[in-house]
Amino acid sequence: MTTDDYQALERQRDQLFGQATLLMAVKDADGAVEMGVTPFIQHDEAIFIFPSQLSRHVRALLAQTHGQFMLIADETATTNQWARKRLKFNANIEVVSRGSDEFATLCDMFAERHGPTMDVIREFTDFHMLRLRPTNGVMVLGFAAAYALDGATLQIGDKLRSS
Repeated sequence: MTTDDYQALERQRDQLFGQATLLMAVKDADGAVEMGVTPFIQHDEAIFIFPSQLSRHVRALLAQTHGQFMLIADETATTNQWARKRLKFNANIEVVSRGSDEFATLCDMFAERHGPTMDVIREFTDFHMLRLRPTNGVMVLGFAAAYALDGATLQIGDKLRSS
């Protein structure tokens, strides 16, 4: 892969991170998959979400400390829904302490990116600031165009091939 090819893939990955929300999935204690959607931000080689534990999937995330996440291109901007661009990744989860300076900074970043609702919900104790540390994933850019992703920055690796 040439440097130009690699940079083009990085741009497409970064465009997916331009979405406002990500999807999440986690198995609960009984093995059932719980799913949800939430706004996110990126900061310091991590992804942050601020969901409410009133949702089953969030309680499962807090209990499991890892989950699966997906960013997906807007379907109205996709010409073929089977080839919709998406990025799926696994991540470990850490709770950011409410009393920390980092918590306040992240809340301000959420408000800047997602609007004034954050100024209201930041005080709600059922909401938790969660740091997602990606471990690996896959980016699909169309038919026969899937790439392995690795590490906290989801570094683009090899093109995946069918077996």
